[in-house]
Parts: sequence; C-alpha cells; structure tokens
Amino acid sequence: MSINLSEVDPFSEMPMELPMEQESYEDDDQTIVESSPKNNIEINAVSEADYAEPLIPEEIRWFYKDGVDKRWNEFCGYDSLRIERIYQERQNLISESNDETNDLPPAEKIVVRGGMYDIEIDNMKCVSIYWPGEEWEIMRGTWYYDGSWIPLETEHSKVIEKVHLELFQKESSNQNIITCDTNPSQSYKVLHTEQFSEFHVDWHSVNDVTLYSEYTPTKLMRSVTSKLGFAKTTGYRLKRGYKTRTNMEDKPRDIDHLVFVVHGIGQKRDTGKIIRNTTCFRDCVDWLKQKYFPNSKHRVEFFPVEWRSSLKLDGDIVDAITPYSVLSIRHLLNTSAMDILYYTSPLYGAEVRAGLQKELNSLYCMFASRHPGWQGKISILAHSLGCVIVYDIVTGWIGPDTRLSCPQAQEVLLQGLQFPIENLFCLGSPLSVFLALRTRTPSNRLDVMPQSLCKRFYNIFHWSDPVAYRMEPLLERGYSKIEPVLIPPYGGIDGQQIPQSPSSLNNVDPTLPPTENDDKDDSPVDSPPNRNAEKGWSLWDLVRGGWNIREGPSSPTPDSNPPIRPGQELAQRLDYVLRAVGLGRNYLYTVTAHTAYWNNYDVAYFVLTRLFPTLET
Repeated sequence: MSINLSEVDPFSEMPMELPMEQESYEDDDQTIVESSPKNNIEINAVSEADYAEPLIPEEIRWFYKDGVDKRWNEFCGYDSLRIERIYQERQNLISESNDETNDLPPAEKIVVRGGMYDIEIDNMKCVSIYWPGEEWEIMRGTWYYDGSWIPLETEHSKVIEKVHLELFQKESSNQNIITCDTNPSQSYKVLHTEQFSEFHVDWHSVNDVTLYSEYTPTKLMRSVTSKLGFAKTTGYRLKRGYKTRTNMEDKPRDIDHLVFVVHGIGQKRDTGKIIRNTTCFRDCVDWLKQKYFPNSKHRVEFFPVEWRSSLKLDGDIVDAITPYSVLSIRHLLNTSAMDILYYTSPLYGAEVRAGLQKELNSLYCMFASRHPGWQGKISILAHSLGCVIVYDIVTGWIGPDTRLSCPQAQEVLLQGLQFPIENLFCLGSPLSVFLALRTRTPSNRLDVMPQSLCKRFYNIFHWSDPVAYRMEPLLERGYSKIEPVLIPPYGGIDGQQIPQSPSSLNNVDPTLPPTENDDKDDSPVDSPPNRNAEKGWSLWDLVRGGWNIREGPSSPTPDSNPPIRPGQELAQRLDYVLRAVGLGRNYLYTVTAHTAYWNNYDVAYFVLTRLFPTLET
C-alpha cells in the first residue's frame, strides 16, 4: 500500500543504506532468495515502466485438491477460464447486492474435467456427478512460490494482490511511494512489508516480492546472525500469475470408452472404498498413458459402481443375533464375508443382482443423458464377488429359487442391461468355483461367456490371491496342466510388450533363493512328488512352497498324451496371471494380494492396451 510523504516515519531521516542484490537457489522446489550488498547503486522509487495491471483471466489458474495425495492440481485451461468467468460474475453480483449473498440465486454449475465433475462456486467445491461422496476443495491461484508453482492460499493471495496493485498500479502517483526501512536491524530497504501470522512479505520492486517465514528457528537465526554481524537473510520468492497462460483449446478429448468398476465384499464397512480404489486405478492408467502413449487420441473413464449401501436385505437381524464377544471380529465378518452368504441365499441373491443391475443402468442413463448421441464402448472391471454378480446379470442367471424378498427385483432382472459389454475384466475372481458348484453336467466344456453378450473375457489374478481361481480348466480340463498367460511388466521394453515364450509362462519365480530340495534334486518340474521331501522341510519351504508344483498330490503328473488335443483348444485364452516379484508368491503375501490390483501398474497397462488394442501397433 502507498505511503505518503507527510507520514514519513523516523527511519526516513536516516542515511540510506545500500540496497541488496538478490541471488536465488532452489530449496524444496521453491526458490530461496539470499540478499547481499550491491555497491554504488542508489535505491530508486518506482520507475514509470514498473507498473502492475490487474490480472487477466488467462493469467489466473484454478486448482483442485484431491483426496489422495492432498495436493493442489491445476484445471485445464478450458475449465479454468470458464470457472473464472462464473467467479467474476458472482463477485459482481455480490458487490451490487452489498454483500448480501442470501438473496442471490444459486450460481450456475460448471461441468469440468471432461464432464465428470460439477463446480459449486459458492461452496468452492468440485463435486463428482456420477457417484456420491467425492468432493474436492478448489481455489483461485494468483500468487505462487517460484520454482514449484505451488499456489498461496486464497486469503493470503487476496491481501498480497491488493497491496501489490496499490503499490504499482499506474493510477498511483509514484511520488506517494517511497522506500522505507521497516526493520532497522536489516541492512536492506523494502518498499513495503505486509505482516501475516506465520510469515511476512517484502516488496523490493514490482518483480521482486519475497516471503519470509516467521517461525521461531528463523527468528533465532536472524538474531544470531545479526549479533555476529551478518546481514544475510533468506526467503521464498513469489511469482504473480501462473507460469503458462490458459486457453480454451486446452481441454480433454471426448470419452470413447467407459469402464464401470464393480466392488466385491466389504463395501458396507467402508462405503467410499470403491471410489478411492477407482481413483487409484484411474491414476495408474493416466500415468501409463502419458508415459507410453502421449500422442494417443483415446480417452477412457472409470466409473465406480457402489451397489451395497442401497440394499436392505435382512435389515438388522444379523446384528441382533450377534453375541457381544469379540465384537470387532464379528463386525468385520458381518460387513464383509456376510455378503457371500447373502448372495448365495435363495432369499436375497436376486435382490443383490437387482441392486447392482439398477446401479449400472442408472449410471449409463445418466451418462447418456449428458452425452446425447454418444457412440463409445462400455466395459466392466469387477473385483472378487462383484465378478460373480456381474456374470449372472450379463448371462441372465436367475438362481434355483424364484421367491424374491423385493417385489421389484424380478421386474428389474427381466430388463437386462441397457448397454452392450465390450470387455469383462475379472480381478481376483472366485467365479469358476460358483460355476462349478452350479452344474452336474458330465461335459467339461461350458459356454462361459457367449461373445454375443461380451466380446472378451479376462480372468486376472495374482499367484498369492487366496480368493482367485482359474477359469480355463472349467471349460477344458486339460488346461489345468497348462500355465495361464503371464502378464508382462508394464510398458515392456521401450514401451513394447515382451513377447510370450514357453519359458516365461512357468510359475517359478527366479528371484527367490533355492530351497534345500532345489539344490539336491535336478528332476523336472513335472516329476512325481519326492517322498523324501519331508526330510528337507524348513520354514522357508513353508513360506515359499505354497506354489511349488512338485509338492502335493494335486500337482500335474507326466502323461503320455498331451493335455490338449487338436480341436480342444480354446478360441481365446481366459486366464492371465501377474508376475511374482520378490516375495510375491508366498503365504505371507496372501493378506494383501487380494486387494493389490488397484495400484498395480501391470494390471493397469494390461487393461489399457486391451481397451485400445491399436495403442501398441
């Protein structure tokens, strides 16, 4: 703010000291400013060329803070400009109504991030459109830390911007602004100092604004250095206006593939879990797309489908019959494993299917109403029990009992899904167990997923996942002796997938140290069980040996006939296994293996390249 000559403080009568020449270096992604004396230069008032004009919309950037890493992320230029326009209109209305916001009509909602979120400008929130509960804080960025370009908080930026314009706006007379020493212990001059609770900001010129922390260590250091005769101090240089200007051409592409993400058990215990998992998986896909396919014109969006919270099922009967002993464990079982019992129950199974089908159709109809004429494709990514429920909905499986606890369930199920399915990705799926227990047919071949209902079916699992089962041996028993397809590392080599070879499809992890049996026995992997293996038993064998196929009566045995005869091959492979890394194939990993798909980049890369097969070509 300006200082009149008539209000000169006592320090203005003191001889002027030499100004400071500033040097900068990077610290924690922010530019640290050091001051050192500069000889034979007199400090000047604001020159006629050093004026500051109000920021234009293209210099302002809007940000949102997501719920995962809690950091500010910038909106694209298209979104930022539209948010700024509504913000300015709102501020003008508030000014005209004398700050009486209660009488103002609701602000116009702004659809951002490619049609996935709404901006509520009055609440400064970014709210998800297609799923409940996801709200992000937004802010208007005008001042930033140099180097990192992290925006200052809105309230601080408002004060700094107001002072900056009062100091340097062209309408201000530079005779009303003088240089003054706000702290006699400092050996340099500032035009103005603005004090905040945790820091203060000094203006040295129109392009030289520095923030200094007021924390106790900084004060102590200033005191010590001052007593020792050192006049050097540090701070963070601030920048006004974002590093790149916004433009309306900076906008996301149209969605050409939609993926519904369906959760399994445990959602009743944590209703926001599927939203967080979907966000994590989406971030993995986005990172891979930017790294390996930056020029791709494709765009995929992942919609979390939360079907559990809307179901009533038994009400509170299970809770009423639950004893008070070991409540925490019982509560965990009631909110997770109980979902399996509900679904296998002839009384509630149809209600569960109707609930998920209703959510899927509702999401599709909502999306279609906002994107009329959309011609993209739709896939489903399901986890655990969700794979079974989706399969039953797609194939129209009704179950052994027609009695329905919900009268509307039968009507809902008779509709079928209102959209075709391109791909069904099953993660950690027990579907084959459910199918095996439903049929007594002597034939080994089952028509698992007709292509008329779903073009491609992928059964993805980790070696250590105790819930996941293979699908291919259910169709052809001989596939129990053929390894599932190994999902290669994401990106492969230089962005190209690693070609499959017979040696790469075994289930032996070369990164694990050999056991005693490995050192003494050079027999083939498919040899009969070693009867003397018990002599070499060790704790490491127990940890590692869960997947040692030479052990146990169920391991494959030599056969004079090949496992698959001509004419028995599957038209498409169904089972895809993740590579085991480090200790990823042992009993200790089973605790987390079933939920480790969401942040696995191999899975994300596999899904991305199957959604858009032309990416790798």
